[in-house]
Amino acid sequence: MKIHLPLGKLAGLCALLFCSKMLTGQCPHRVLHTSGTQTVGCTDVTVTFNGGAGPSPLNCGIGPYFLGFPTAGSFTFNFNPPIAGVSVDVRSINNTPNALVEEIAFAVNGAFYPITNPGVLGGCQSEAMITPTGTIGACPNCGARAWEDIVITEPMSSLTVELIYVEAFFLSGINFSLYLCCPACTTDAGVIAGNPQTICGEVPASVATAEQTVLDSNDMLQYILFADPSDTLGSILATSTAPTFPFDPATMQMGVTYYIAAIAGNDLNGTVDLNDPCLDISNAIPVTWQPLPTVVFSVANPDICAGSCTDITTTFTGTPPFVLTYISPAGPVTQTFPGYTGVFQVCTPPGSLPGSLIVQATALTDAWCACP
Repeated sequence: MKIHLPLGKLAGLCALLFCSKMLTGQCPHRVLHTSGTQTVGCTDVTVTFNGGAGPSPLNCGIGPYFLGFPTAGSFTFNFNPPIAGVSVDVRSINNTPNALVEEIAFAVNGAFYPITNPGVLGGCQSEAMITPTGTIGACPNCGARAWEDIVITEPMSSLTVELIYVEAFFLSGINFSLYLCCPACTTDAGVIAGNPQTICGEVPASVATAEQTVLDSNDMLQYILFADPSDTLGSILATSTAPTFPFDPATMQMGVTYYIAAIAGNDLNGTVDLNDPCLDISNAIPVTWQPLPTVVFSVANPDICAGSCTDITTTFTGTPPFVLTYISPAGPVTQTFPGYTGVFQVCTPPGSLPGSLIVQATALTDAWCACP
C-alpha cells in the first residue's frame, strides 16, 4: 500500500525533522551564511573560506558548507564575542579502493584540535571514525561516511574546518553544518514583586527593588521603563539606577500602559550593555498614569429669584463614572454621573436676599482617581 502526502504536509514533515535536530543537538544556533558577517544567536559570526571551499545545496540536510572542489580547502569562522563551543555535522567523507582518502581537521583559536569523542550516526550514510591523529575520516575502503553532533566544548573566538586529501586520484568533497553554543550565563536580573499599578496625575511610579539577582564581577543592574513587551529593548523610554520613574509628557501619554523591569548585563561606561550575550531582564510591572478628574459648572440663566430653581450643567474630564460632592444653598450633596456631562438643580430658599448663588465642588472621583 502506498501513502501519498500532499506537498504541504511533506514540507511540514521536513520542517519537523529540521526542528528535531535543532532541539536535540548539542548547540542550538545554526550558522547559514557562507561569507561575511551576521549575528547568530549570541555572537557575530564572520565566515571566510580558502581553496576548494564554498556554498552548496544541502546534502541530506547537511550544509551549506562544501569542501573539496576542485582542491582541498577550509572554512574559518570568527566569533565576536567568543562562544562556548560548537557542534558539527559532516557528510560524505570518503576512503575508497581507488585511493580517494579524505579527512576533516579542526583548529580552535588557530591551533589544531584533536577530536576525542565520536559523533552520532546520521540517517543517510554509515558511521565515520576518529583517526589516530584526531581527525575525522572513514574506515579503509568503505566509501562515504558521515557523523552528526561532533561536539567541541571549548571557549573559542575562531574555528577552522579543513578538508585534508591524504590521497586523491579524482575530485570529491564533503558537506558540513555548524551549530553554535552560547556561553553559559549566570547573570540574572531577578524578580520584582508587585501588581499592576495605576498612578493618578504626574506622580512618579515606583516598584519594589529586584530580588534574587545574580551579577558577575563585570555586571551591573539597572531599571528600565519601556512601552512594548514584545519589543522590550526597542521600546525603552528611560533607564534608572532606582526602580522609580517620573511621568514625562514629552515621551509618554496618560492612560497608556508602560512597564518597569530590572535589567542586568555587562557594565558599559555606567550603563548596561544591551549587546551583552548574557543580558537578562526580570519580570515587568505594568504601570499606567491616569489624569486627575476635573469638573466645570455652567448655568444657562444666572439670574434667579428667591425661592426659584435653576439647572447647573457639569462637564467632566477623566474616566466615568464620576462621583461629585458639592455645596449648594441646600447644603452638601453627593451625586454620581455616568457620563462626561450631567445636570443637577439648585434652588434658592424663599426670602433669600439678592446676591451671588454659590455652588462649590468639594470632592470628585472618577473610575481611577480622586481629585485632591
